[in-house]
Amino acid sequence: MVIKLQHIERRWHVVHPAKSAPIAFRSGATAFDFADALAREHFAETGDSSAVRVQVLETYVDAVRYG
Repeated sequence: MVIKLQHIERRWHVVHPAKSAPIAFRSGATAFDFADALAREHFAETGDSSAVRVQVLETYVDAVRYG
């Protein structure tokens, strides 16, 4: 599972593949910590790999991966 952290219109959005709407944050650090916690929780509960992808415009980097 890949949880995306997207920078759109001066806000950070955590996009979870199983949720219908993104969650907005003003702080990129807070948004990243939230996305990282979701990824760690998913891996701990399921044993399936999970990652956090940080995306700005068309550029992205997979910042962290579990499993």
